[in-house]
This record gives sequence, structure tokens and C-alpha cells, in this order.
Amino acid sequence: MGRTIDQDVHAAFVEFKAKEDDKCMSVQCIYCQQIRAKNTSRQKQHLLECPGLQNHPNAPRPQSSSAGDGIAAPNGFGTPSSLHTSNGPITNGIATHSTPMQGIATTSSIPSQAPQSVTSTPVQRQTPKPQKTPKNTPGSNLPAPPLDDVHAAFVEFRAKEEDKCLSVQCIYCNQIRAKNTSRQRQHLMECPTYLNVMKESIPANNLLHRFDEGDIARSLSLPAPTLELDFRISIKLNPKIPVGSSLYGHREWVSIVGGQWAGRWGKGIIIPGGQDKQLVVKDLATRIDADYLLQTNDEPPAYITARSKGWRTGNKEVLERLNEPSVADTLPANQYKFRISVELETGDERYAFVNTCMWMGSGCRRATEIIYDAYRVG
Repeated sequence: MGRTIDQDVHAAFVEFKAKEDDKCMSVQCIYCQQIRAKNTSRQKQHLLECPGLQNHPNAPRPQSSSAGDGIAAPNGFGTPSSLHTSNGPITNGIATHSTPMQGIATTSSIPSQAPQSVTSTPVQRQTPKPQKTPKNTPGSNLPAPPLDDVHAAFVEFRAKEEDKCLSVQCIYCNQIRAKNTSRQRQHLMECPTYLNVMKESIPANNLLHRFDEGDIARSLSLPAPTLELDFRISIKLNPKIPVGSSLYGHREWVSIVGGQWAGRWGKGIIIPGGQDKQLVVKDLATRIDADYLLQTNDEPPAYITARSKGWRTGNKEVLERLNEPSVADTLPANQYKFRISVELETGDERYAFVNTCMWMGSGCRRATEIIYDAYRVG
């Protein structure tokens, strides 16, 4: 009794599991080494179109739709019956009850018996896949949207009540597609309406002036810095010494006699001897340029140099009152603006992290003291 069509189809494929925990089997064609999911109908269709099978003209082939399997050749003609005989031996030298792999000498790399389970993935075809040309989109420099934004950009619905899978509609361009997070994210990266909205949401593009359309600086999304309160410092001062008018304004010399500091990563004192080279300009706005030395409470202590630069500005009448020692302590800090930048430096490994940090300070001026909060820039 001859072999059935399904036996010939199964004999043309090696079954294996790509991973040990896979529930479904995969198959590899012995003629062209293509890999696909195990499915008899699709395996039959593959053999009708298999380019590697052309090298084996006498190998068994599944019949077309005339054989009752529901598969027709792609050109509309059935496979010649002379290539498959169900009542006699196969004419390519293979025994009737053997598989094609047992008689084809050109496939020596394929095992002579179909393995029950294969733990390693069979060799893939060597033909390289064509590379997809990346699409040039107006927002190609924008980062991939986060998961929450992807979900918020689509409305979920069922096209039909009996549908098991959900569909989604893009709220920017109204395109409909199957629900799939990865493909939804890819869609957003190619959706012109979404990209334009994201580009306009970049803070730099909402300023009075902006970069030209197409300039990369217009489409780059940059992270916004954050401020976190890191420490507070109190600097004790000697009375200021007026140096006099110079090329840039009225210069004043203020020496530091001590103080203290405390914050998230330590506390300590301020070593006497620091100085502030103040420059008072028009309307009594004062330029701050101070250098001083911090000492930690460790044993042995660490020493950290500090430098603060900034401006104390405000209404001229308020600044005049601020310069009067008897009034300065009673003047609220929110009536003027005292803003500085702070840099720290040390050679002590315990505090080496301060060397690469930046701080912004907000302070107040008292009769004999400067107090400010330092916010680390993140």
C-alpha cells in the first residue's frame, strides 16, 4: 500500500522545539531549510512553492486541489500525477516506506532519522533579509513615547461584539489597528499629527523666538533640570569695608568670621578667613562673589571650598533699608531677590561627589549674617 499525501508532507519536514518550554512544534523543510510553525496545510502549500524542491524533481510532492486536500498550485495548474504515485515505489531510489531524508545524498547535514525532540535551533537559510529603510519623519529625533503615553493615545473598542481581540484608534490621526503596544508605539513615532503635537510641547518651541523648521535643535526633547533642597548655610560677617568706586561700580570688601552649615549629607562649621568682594551698581543692585571654607564634623574632618556668585536685587528703597543694620533683620526676604549659584570642591574621597554637583541658592541679608538654602541641580 502506497504512502498518503500527508505522510509525504510530514517526511519533507524535520520537527523540533525552538525552546524546551515551547508548547508548539516548529518544522524545517529538508529541501530549502525554511522554518515555520507546524501546520499540515501550510506545509503542503510550502512544498508547492518550495524553490529547493526544484533540485529534486523526482521527490514526492503533495497533489493539488484535485486530490481533495483543498490546496491548489499557485499558478492554477495541478501537480503532474507522474511525480507522485500512491500505488508503486517512488522513482528517485527511496524505499516506499522510508523518508526522503534517508535517500537524499545532498542533504548530509540533516540527520537520517527525524528526531523526536531537537534542543537546538536548526541552521537558518543563509539568504540575508532585505534591510528596511528607516522612514524619515519630521519628529525622528523625538524619543520613543513612554508606555503611559502610548495607552493614552489610543481608544480601545471592539469592531464587532463577537470579536475576541480589541482594536484601537489613534486619537491624533484616527487610524484603526489591532491592539498591540509595540506597534502602537511605532505608529506614534510615524504619525505626523502626534509628532507635531510633541514638537510643539517642547518648552523651547513655546518661546517668543524659535529655531527654523527642520533644524535639529527644534525637534530635540531635552530633560528639564530639577532642584532639591540640599543644605542650609549661615555665614557670619564683619562690617563691610568700602573700597570705593571702580571701573565697574562701587566695590565693598566683606570678610567672613565664621558660621555653620547643615544638610542632607553632613554638617559642620565655616572656617574664619573667607571674603566677599561685593560690587554695588546702579539702583543698589549688588553683585556677590564670595569664597569660604567649610569644615565637616567628621573625625578627622574634611575641608570643602565653597564659592558663591549671584545678585541681590529689588526695589531701590528696599535695598536702602537692607543696608541699614538696624532695619535689615526685620526686612522679609520676599521683598527682594537674593539668588546665587554655588560650587563646592574637595580632595577628600568621602565627599568627592560634591566636585561634580551644582547648586542654586536663595538667601537673605541680615545685619551681620547671610543665610541661604542651597538646592542641588538634578
